[in-house]
Amino acid sequence: MKLSDLIEKVKLAGGRTTTTRTALLEYLLACDRPVSPADILRALKEKKILVNRTTVYRELAFLTKNGFAREVRLIAKPSLFELSYEHRHHLICVKCNDVKTIVMANHLHEEEKRIMKKEKFKITDHCLEFYGFCAKCQK
Repeated sequence: MKLSDLIEKVKLAGGRTTTTRTALLEYLLACDRPVSPADILRALKEKKILVNRTTVYRELAFLTKNGFAREVRLIAKPSLFELSYEHRHHLICVKCNDVKTIVMANHLHEEEKRIMKKEKFKITDHCLEFYGFCAKCQK
């Protein structure tokens, strides 16, 4: 997804395109893993965009409420955020706590449909995380 497409969707949802919101969206778009509000604050500060923590949380709440971002809750980690234009899963290193995002093949979607039919259960979302050791920590 391109930043301009994302900004256009935000406008259609009634959101303004402030410097902070645009920079936050650009950062989330560039990230290949879920990030914390503290990561976002650091990234914005490096771009000379001075913003307080409350504003970052308010922006994340707007993006999450309107379906542009989603909160990722991992075991023993604070809330992390990522864009929600594609469903993602994560690899979590139990030694260094690094989180890597992966996109899985569509067979998981088919399995979800099978479960819904068999169990008569309407699935609205799921999360799948794999815990282990990253390449660096295996050495």
